Amino acid sequence: MILRKGIVLVITLLWVFQSDAFSYEIPKSELDIRNNTTPRPASPIELFNLIDPVEKTDVTDEPAGKKISGSDKKSTAGDSIAVLKLLNAAQPIAHSDYKKAFKLTTEAMQIAEATKDKELIGRAQNTMGNLYWFSGDYTHASEYYIDALKNFQKTKNKAQIAECYRNIGWIYLGQKKYELSEDYLLKSLNLNIKIDNKKRIIINYDDLANLYLTSEQYEKGLKACEKSIALAKKYRFPDAIGTIHITTGLLNYELKRLSEAEKEYNDGIGILVKVPNESYNLCLGYLGLGKVKNDQGKLSEALPLFEKVIALGKDHNFPPELAEGYYLASRIYRAQNNPGKAYDYMELYAETNDSVNARNNRDYIQEMAAKLEYEQNKLQIKSLEQEQKLSDARLDRERNFKIFLIVIIFFLFLFGFFIYRSFLRKKKDNQLIAKAYQEIESKNKDISDSIEYALQIQQARLPQVETIQQSFPEFFVMYLPRDIVSGDFYWFTETDSGKKIFAVSDCTGHGIPGAFMSMMGIDGLNYAILEKRIESSSQILNHVNKFIIESLKQDLETVKNKDGMDTAICIFEKDLSSVKYAGANRPLWLIRNKELIQYAPDKMSIGGNNYSDFEFNEITIPLQKGDSIYLFSDGYPDQFGGERNKKFMTKNLKQLLLEITHLSAREQEAILQTSLQNWKGSFPQIDDIILVGIKL
Repeated sequence: MILRKGIVLVITLLWVFQSDAFSYEIPKSELDIRNNTTPRPASPIELFNLIDPVEKTDVTDEPAGKKISGSDKKSTAGDSIAVLKLLNAAQPIAHSDYKKAFKLTTEAMQIAEATKDKELIGRAQNTMGNLYWFSGDYTHASEYYIDALKNFQKTKNKAQIAECYRNIGWIYLGQKKYELSEDYLLKSLNLNIKIDNKKRIIINYDDLANLYLTSEQYEKGLKACEKSIALAKKYRFPDAIGTIHITTGLLNYELKRLSEAEKEYNDGIGILVKVPNESYNLCLGYLGLGKVKNDQGKLSEALPLFEKVIALGKDHNFPPELAEGYYLASRIYRAQNNPGKAYDYMELYAETNDSVNARNNRDYIQEMAAKLEYEQNKLQIKSLEQEQKLSDARLDRERNFKIFLIVIIFFLFLFGFFIYRSFLRKKKDNQLIAKAYQEIESKNKDISDSIEYALQIQQARLPQVETIQQSFPEFFVMYLPRDIVSGDFYWFTETDSGKKIFAVSDCTGHGIPGAFMSMMGIDGLNYAILEKRIESSSQILNHVNKFIIESLKQDLETVKNKDGMDTAICIFEKDLSSVKYAGANRPLWLIRNKELIQYAPDKMSIGGNNYSDFEFNEITIPLQKGDSIYLFSDGYPDQFGGERNKKFMTKNLKQLLLEITHLSAREQEAILQTSLQNWKGSFPQIDDIILVGIKL
């Protein structure tokens, strides 16, 4: 076996050694690893559709009817149509479904490369570069743009060469190399003027306007916008007109010309709302107009504009604009004395802003540009010099062939020795792995046994369903831990005065951490109700909140623990004529006469904060015979499933309860179990689930 492998190795190496063709590949940067959270480059505006439509005609230097020479296989009409259809399908969804766009472009690239048609390969490379550019991955974008440029230079396609110049200009703009960016953008403009490519000329002028906006050359930017919009109106390109109005608004805003900026933004928005696939520019228009209104002190007019920015940012994945929308809206809510909304939006701003991280690949771009110049210089070397180098290489290989063969034989024997030693080492490693596996199995059994015992302890702390049914005959509880033990729990007692107290809680986490918190929650309720004899639902929550904060030392600045629980608690009168409800982030639903009434909780958790003096509110609810009351954690509505793997959602749970509320408690529980299982299907349970129903 070793000898056979050695012979195959020798033959392979000899074939490679005598081969005349050597390939060259641009090295990848080890630090450049693309991820989904990479932000877009710091470009001031997305121009029309950033990923431009694939054009169906080429403009080349070749006379009509002249074929391009070369040995490359030409694509069939079917291949060309397939590639163009895939690229055209990928471009409109670059914002909304980046992964699908990337998949379609990759498939187009594979078909194009199989045909060896440089035109098709160049188009696919350009589109792939656009996708990487928009995700903020400059390194991969520049590689694809440079490769596309080399292919189009070989086919002499001037329109596509101009587009590659433009793309490289945007790379330098993202790297803040403004002189190089201007140089490449002007190259693209001049070439498009030469071939009379009208729409691309408009785009080139707007590119320059964006460059001057970013480099703070605002007056030059306005002049570029004037040229661009004049051409756009002349040739009737509405998407271009709307986009240029937005660019002009940005420039005027930077020059503090608020009235001019307001007019430009309004004109641009009025056009773009009617044009499909312009969500990003429309988002920028709303954002810019909102800033103008904000600067003018018209906060009530600015706030709806920022809300539109937030909606578009969330729907189409624009993290920088979404973060700015949250921030500016939060400040207005604060000025309008709405601290709750201001706090929520500031938290969302912080979360969104953390995901916006810029990439910096300046040195690598310089290296790629140098490689481009080197490749272009190599194409100018005379054919005679190339043949001479190949001839010298052949002589060198022939001269060293015998020495190479002797070295290979030596390494063949050395290879056999290492194979045998590797076999012995692998055998020993397998023995160690088997022993380690047995140890892991033993430890895993010990852990499983411990968790099972913890389950018995937790179940012993929960009230018996039969005990609750003595007070509420039509009662059910749907209790489904995600793991063996749960962070959700329910609690019940009947006081000496005949009042019935019931609570449902959702603790931070699940599994063992959640179970520990549930034990603390049960202890807090026992302390407040059984020891302190408190019979006010709001006062019970106040005492449990203080108990959790003090037990976990969350009132100390040095303690970073934020664990707590969301709780709903009900105190029923002895004759069930009314119920007193208080909630910490968990609502109470009452269904009466086929109508669902929701009682909202206080927006505050039990524990997980340092607000030990927070006062929860109590709501007294009159009851009637036939009423149904439901308390639950967020596990059921948040469960993923269905055909599109989406959440079940609260509105669907409401509709389901309205449909089954007339049934007995046992039948309701069975339907809820079946509905959850059908929705979840093969998807895993993501959280602990508890849902309690009481029918009077």
